[in-house]
Amino acid sequence: MADVQRAAPEPDTPVTDPEAAALLIRLQSDITRALEAMDNRLAYAAFDLGKTGLNDTAAHGVLANLSVVDPSIADCVAVDGGGTIVAAEPAAYHGTEGADIHSQDHVRHILATKRPVMSEVIMVAEGFQAGVIAAPVFTNESRFAGFAAVVFRPYDLIAGVAGPATNGTSCQVMVIQTDGRVLYDTDPTQVGRLTFEDPLYADYPDLLDVARRVADERYGTATYGFAADGEEAVQKKTAWTTTGLHGTEWRVAVIDEV
Repeated sequence: MADVQRAAPEPDTPVTDPEAAALLIRLQSDITRALEAMDNRLAYAAFDLGKTGLNDTAAHGVLANLSVVDPSIADCVAVDGGGTIVAAEPAAYHGTEGADIHSQDHVRHILATKRPVMSEVIMVAEGFQAGVIAAPVFTNESRFAGFAAVVFRPYDLIAGVAGPATNGTSCQVMVIQTDGRVLYDTDPTQVGRLTFEDPLYADYPDLLDVARRVADERYGTATYGFAADGEEAVQKKTAWTTTGLHGTEWRVAVIDEV
Protein backbone atom coordinates (compact mmCIF):
# COMPACT_ATOMS: atom_id res chain seq x y z
CA MET A 1 0.00 0.00 0.00
CA ALA A 2 1.51 3.33 -0.95
CA ASP A 3 1.63 4.08 2.30
CA VAL A 4 -2.22 3.12 2.19
CA GLN A 5 -23.90 4.46 -10.06
CA ARG A 6 -21.79 7.61 -10.94
CA ALA A 7 -19.75 9.26 -8.33
CA ALA A 8 -19.73 13.05 -8.58
CA PRO A 9 -16.99 14.96 -6.73
CA GLU A 10 -17.84 15.55 -3.07
CA PRO A 11 -17.91 19.36 -2.67
CA ASP A 12 -17.42 19.13 1.10
CA THR A 13 -14.50 16.70 1.03
CA PRO A 14 -12.32 18.07 3.86
CA VAL A 15 -9.03 18.43 1.96
CA THR A 16 -7.06 21.51 2.97
CA ASP A 17 -4.02 21.10 0.69
CA PRO A 18 -4.95 22.77 -2.63
CA GLU A 19 -2.67 20.54 -4.70
CA ALA A 20 -4.02 17.35 -3.11
CA ALA A 21 -7.62 18.55 -3.43
CA ALA A 22 -7.21 19.39 -7.12
CA LEU A 23 -5.47 16.08 -7.81
CA LEU A 24 -8.13 14.09 -5.98
CA ILE A 25 -10.97 15.72 -7.90
CA ARG A 26 -9.14 15.22 -11.20
CA LEU A 27 -8.49 11.55 -10.47
CA GLN A 28 -12.07 10.91 -9.43
CA SER A 29 -13.43 12.65 -12.50
CA ASP A 30 -11.05 11.04 -14.98
CA ILE A 31 -11.40 7.50 -13.60
CA THR A 32 -15.18 7.84 -13.60
CA ARG A 33 -15.07 9.14 -17.16
CA ALA A 34 -12.91 6.21 -18.29
CA LEU A 35 -15.23 3.65 -16.70
CA GLU A 36 -18.33 5.29 -18.15
CA ALA A 37 -16.80 5.53 -21.62
CA MET A 38 -16.13 1.79 -21.59
CA ASP A 39 -19.61 1.13 -20.20
CA ASN A 40 -21.22 3.23 -22.94
CA ARG A 41 -19.39 1.35 -25.70
CA LEU A 42 -20.42 -1.91 -24.06
CA ALA A 43 -24.07 -0.81 -24.05
CA TYR A 44 -23.92 -0.14 -27.80
CA ALA A 45 -22.33 -3.55 -28.36
CA ALA A 46 -25.03 -5.25 -26.28
CA PHE A 47 -27.67 -3.51 -28.40
CA ASP A 48 -26.00 -4.76 -31.58
CA LEU A 49 -25.80 -8.31 -30.20
CA GLY A 50 -29.55 -8.19 -29.65
CA LYS A 51 -29.84 -7.96 -33.44
CA THR A 52 -27.07 -10.35 -34.49
CA GLY A 53 -27.44 -13.07 -31.89
CA LEU A 54 -24.72 -13.98 -29.43
CA ASN A 55 -22.36 -16.27 -31.30
CA ASP A 56 -22.46 -15.94 -35.08
CA THR A 57 -19.83 -14.27 -37.25
CA ALA A 58 -21.43 -10.84 -36.84
CA ALA A 59 -21.44 -11.23 -33.06
CA HIS A 60 -17.74 -12.02 -33.07
CA GLY A 61 -17.21 -8.85 -35.10
CA VAL A 62 -19.09 -6.79 -32.52
CA LEU A 63 -16.97 -8.24 -29.71
CA ALA A 64 -13.73 -7.77 -31.64
CA ASN A 65 -14.52 -4.10 -32.22
CA LEU A 66 -15.39 -3.63 -28.56
CA SER A 67 -12.15 -5.25 -27.40
CA VAL A 68 -10.02 -2.45 -28.87
CA VAL A 69 -11.86 0.58 -27.45
CA ASP A 70 -9.61 0.82 -24.37
CA PRO A 71 -6.09 -0.53 -23.78
CA SER A 72 -7.12 -1.90 -20.38
CA ILE A 73 -9.53 -4.38 -22.00
CA ALA A 74 -8.21 -7.95 -22.16
CA ASP A 75 -11.17 -9.48 -23.98
CA CYS A 76 -14.90 -9.26 -24.52
CA VAL A 77 -17.45 -12.05 -24.23
CA ALA A 78 -21.06 -12.88 -24.93
CA VAL A 79 -22.78 -15.05 -22.32
CA ASP A 80 -26.10 -16.84 -22.74
CA GLY A 81 -29.01 -16.84 -20.32
CA GLY A 82 -27.63 -19.88 -18.53
CA GLY A 83 -24.30 -18.27 -17.74
CA THR A 84 -22.16 -19.97 -20.41
CA ILE A 85 -19.65 -18.02 -22.51
CA VAL A 86 -20.70 -18.54 -26.13
CA ALA A 87 -18.35 -16.10 -27.88
CA ALA A 88 -15.08 -14.37 -26.99
CA GLU A 89 -12.75 -11.96 -28.76
CA PRO A 90 -9.95 -11.43 -29.59
CA ALA A 91 -9.12 -14.85 -31.02
CA ALA A 92 -6.56 -15.59 -28.29
CA TYR A 93 -9.50 -16.05 -25.91
CA HIS A 94 -11.62 -18.40 -28.02
CA GLY A 95 -10.60 -21.11 -25.55
CA THR A 96 -12.92 -19.63 -22.93
CA GLU A 97 -15.96 -20.35 -25.08
CA GLY A 98 -18.07 -23.00 -23.40
CA ALA A 99 -16.97 -22.01 -19.88
CA ASP A 100 -19.79 -22.02 -17.32
CA ILE A 101 -19.51 -18.86 -15.20
CA HIS A 102 -23.02 -18.79 -13.73
CA SER A 103 -21.72 -19.04 -10.14
CA GLN A 104 -19.78 -15.75 -10.27
CA ASP A 105 -21.47 -13.02 -8.22
CA HIS A 106 -21.79 -10.48 -11.03
CA VAL A 107 -23.20 -13.16 -13.36
CA ARG A 108 -25.83 -14.18 -10.83
CA HIS A 109 -26.69 -10.49 -10.41
CA ILE A 110 -27.21 -9.70 -14.08
CA LEU A 111 -29.07 -12.95 -14.79
CA ALA A 112 -31.45 -12.17 -11.91
CA THR A 113 -31.91 -8.43 -12.41
CA LYS A 114 -31.29 -8.01 -16.17
CA ARG A 115 -29.40 -4.82 -15.26
CA PRO A 116 -25.78 -3.71 -15.90
CA VAL A 117 -23.17 -4.54 -13.29
CA MET A 118 -19.46 -4.11 -12.56
CA SER A 119 -17.71 -6.84 -10.59
CA GLU A 120 -14.94 -6.48 -8.08
CA VAL A 121 -11.59 -7.89 -9.18
CA ILE A 122 -12.02 -11.67 -9.47
CA MET A 123 -10.31 -14.67 -11.03
CA VAL A 124 -11.95 -14.78 -14.46
CA ALA A 125 -12.40 -17.76 -16.77
CA GLU A 126 -9.47 -16.49 -18.83
CA GLY A 127 -7.18 -17.41 -15.94
CA PHE A 128 -6.15 -14.07 -14.40
CA GLN A 129 -7.41 -11.43 -11.99
CA ALA A 130 -9.60 -8.82 -13.67
CA GLY A 131 -12.67 -6.65 -13.38
CA VAL A 132 -15.79 -7.26 -15.46
CA ILE A 133 -18.43 -4.83 -16.70
CA ALA A 134 -21.55 -6.53 -18.06
CA ALA A 135 -24.63 -5.27 -19.92
CA PRO A 136 -27.82 -7.22 -20.70
CA VAL A 137 -28.66 -8.25 -24.25
CA PHE A 138 -32.28 -8.14 -25.40
CA THR A 139 -33.59 -9.35 -28.75
CA ASN A 140 -35.76 -7.26 -31.07
CA GLU A 141 -38.71 -8.94 -29.35
CA SER A 142 -37.46 -7.67 -25.96
CA ARG A 143 -36.50 -11.17 -24.83
CA PHE A 144 -33.51 -11.40 -22.50
CA ALA A 145 -30.86 -13.40 -24.36
CA GLY A 146 -27.89 -13.08 -22.00
CA PHE A 147 -25.26 -10.40 -21.65
CA ALA A 148 -22.13 -8.90 -23.12
CA ALA A 149 -19.10 -8.15 -20.97
CA VAL A 150 -15.70 -6.50 -21.07
CA VAL A 151 -12.94 -8.13 -19.05
CA PHE A 152 -10.45 -5.42 -18.10
CA ARG A 153 -7.41 -4.78 -15.92
CA PRO A 154 -8.22 -1.98 -13.43
CA TYR A 155 -4.53 -1.22 -12.89
CA ASP A 156 -4.06 -0.39 -16.58
CA LEU A 157 -7.20 1.76 -16.70
CA ILE A 158 -6.22 3.72 -13.58
CA ALA A 159 -2.57 4.05 -14.62
CA GLY A 160 -3.64 5.74 -17.83
CA VAL A 161 -5.24 8.43 -15.68
CA ALA A 162 -3.00 8.61 -12.63
CA GLY A 163 0.32 8.74 -14.48
CA PRO A 164 -0.36 12.03 -16.29
CA ALA A 165 -2.25 13.49 -13.31
CA THR A 166 0.61 13.01 -10.84
CA ASN A 167 3.41 14.12 -13.15
CA GLY A 168 5.34 16.88 -11.38
CA THR A 169 3.72 16.38 -7.97
CA SER A 170 5.07 14.83 -4.77
CA CYS A 171 1.81 13.00 -4.13
CA GLN A 172 1.30 9.27 -4.33
CA VAL A 173 -1.95 7.69 -5.49
CA MET A 174 -3.71 4.56 -4.33
CA VAL A 175 -7.02 3.05 -5.44
CA ILE A 176 -8.59 0.22 -3.45
CA GLN A 177 -11.76 -1.80 -3.42
CA THR A 178 -13.95 -1.61 -0.34
CA ASP A 179 -12.60 -5.02 0.73
CA GLY A 180 -9.09 -3.52 0.89
CA ARG A 181 -7.66 -5.00 -2.31
CA VAL A 182 -5.18 -2.57 -3.86
CA LEU A 183 -6.12 -1.93 -7.50
CA TYR A 184 -3.52 0.74 -8.17
CA ASP A 185 -0.57 2.20 -6.31
CA THR A 186 2.26 4.52 -7.25
CA ASP A 187 4.44 1.66 -5.93
CA PRO A 188 3.52 -1.26 -8.26
CA THR A 189 4.69 -3.85 -5.70
CA GLN A 190 1.62 -3.01 -3.59
CA VAL A 191 -0.89 -3.79 -6.36
CA GLY A 192 -3.04 -6.83 -5.65
CA ARG A 193 -2.29 -6.89 -1.93
CA LEU A 194 -5.18 -7.44 0.47
CA THR A 195 -4.64 -4.68 2.99
CA PHE A 196 -6.41 -6.33 5.91
CA GLU A 197 -4.74 -9.72 5.43
CA ASP A 198 -1.24 -8.96 4.16
CA PRO A 199 1.47 -9.45 6.82
CA LEU A 200 3.34 -6.45 5.39
CA TYR A 201 0.91 -4.16 7.21
CA ALA A 202 0.43 -6.18 10.41
CA ASP A 203 2.90 -4.10 12.46
CA TYR A 204 1.24 -0.79 11.53
CA PRO A 205 -2.05 -0.52 13.44
CA ASP A 206 -2.41 3.18 12.57
CA LEU A 207 -2.22 2.40 8.88
CA LEU A 208 -4.75 -0.44 9.23
CA ASP A 209 -7.13 1.84 11.14
CA VAL A 210 -6.91 4.39 8.32
CA ALA A 211 -7.38 1.68 5.70
CA ARG A 212 -10.56 0.53 7.44
CA ARG A 213 -11.83 4.10 7.42
CA VAL A 214 -11.04 4.39 3.72
CA ALA A 215 -12.93 1.16 3.05
CA ASP A 216 -15.95 2.18 5.16
CA GLU A 217 -16.23 5.91 4.44
CA ARG A 218 -16.85 7.41 1.00
CA TYR A 219 -14.51 10.34 1.61
CA GLY A 220 -12.29 11.74 4.33
CA THR A 221 -8.77 12.62 5.51
CA ALA A 222 -6.37 11.00 7.96
CA THR A 223 -2.71 10.71 9.00
CA TYR A 224 -0.72 7.58 9.81
CA GLY A 225 2.81 6.23 10.17
CA PHE A 226 4.33 3.73 7.76
CA ALA A 227 7.80 2.43 6.89
CA ALA A 228 8.64 0.71 3.61
CA ASP A 229 11.48 -1.79 3.15
CA GLY A 230 12.61 -1.60 6.77
CA GLU A 231 13.06 2.16 6.75
CA GLU A 232 12.16 4.38 9.69
CA ALA A 233 8.45 5.12 9.91
CA VAL A 234 7.32 8.49 8.57
CA GLN A 235 4.06 10.36 9.03
CA LYS A 236 1.83 10.52 6.00
CA LYS A 237 -1.41 12.30 5.29
CA THR A 238 -4.09 10.98 2.99
CA ALA A 239 -7.31 12.29 1.51
CA TRP A 240 -9.73 10.05 -0.31
CA THR A 241 -12.99 10.02 -2.20
CA THR A 242 -15.06 7.56 -4.23
CA THR A 243 -15.55 6.59 -7.84
CA GLY A 244 -17.10 3.51 -9.39
CA LEU A 245 -19.79 2.15 -11.66
CA HIS A 246 -23.16 0.42 -11.26
CA GLY A 247 -22.95 0.51 -7.46
CA THR A 248 -19.46 -1.00 -7.19
CA GLU A 249 -17.22 1.52 -5.46
CA TRP A 250 -13.49 2.22 -5.64
CA ARG A 251 -11.77 4.46 -3.12
CA VAL A 252 -9.29 6.91 -4.65
CA ALA A 253 -6.64 8.23 -2.24
CA VAL A 254 -3.94 10.87 -2.56
CA ILE A 255 -1.02 10.49 -0.13
CA ASP A 256 1.87 12.77 0.83
CA GLU A 257 4.32 13.14 3.69
CA VAL A 258 3.31 15.46 6.51
